[in-house]
Amino acid sequence: LERVRATHENGGESLPDEYNSKSCGWRYDWSEEESRKNLLRTHTTAVSSRTLYKIAQLAKEGNFKPQKYFSIDRVFRNEALDATHLAEFHQVEGFVIDRNLSLGNLMGTIADFYRRLGPEFNDLKFKPTYNPYTEPSME
Repeated sequence: LERVRATHENGGESLPDEYNSKSCGWRYDWSEEESRKNLLRTHTTAVSSRTLYKIAQLAKEGNFKPQKYFSIDRVFRNEALDATHLAEFHQVEGFVIDRNLSLGNLMGTIADFYRRLGPEFNDLKFKPTYNPYTEPSME
């Protein structure tokens, strides 16, 4: 928990390099009591992060192997409701780990994933878009 506290408060500047985020953190006093409160999940990224961490630990031990992981879960957002936005929706998230993969491999995996959901997804189209945290990005 001390690593979590340090990362939230100051980016983990006092931690060894493998845990130091090299950021300034959130700059607030982290509270274990507050962190243990139940709340509605706003995204599924924590599931992927935990899985990626476990895979990285195995890879450090020389146990790398190609893998695919997907998460589908209900998430909640505090948003104004309108015809296209609800406070509750399902988020699909996943990743594929291997050497020498390309954007084409990712697009093929996504197309296959949706094809398996049903025939209404057979005409999937990809278009480039800008997202500040991912590169390349598409919709």
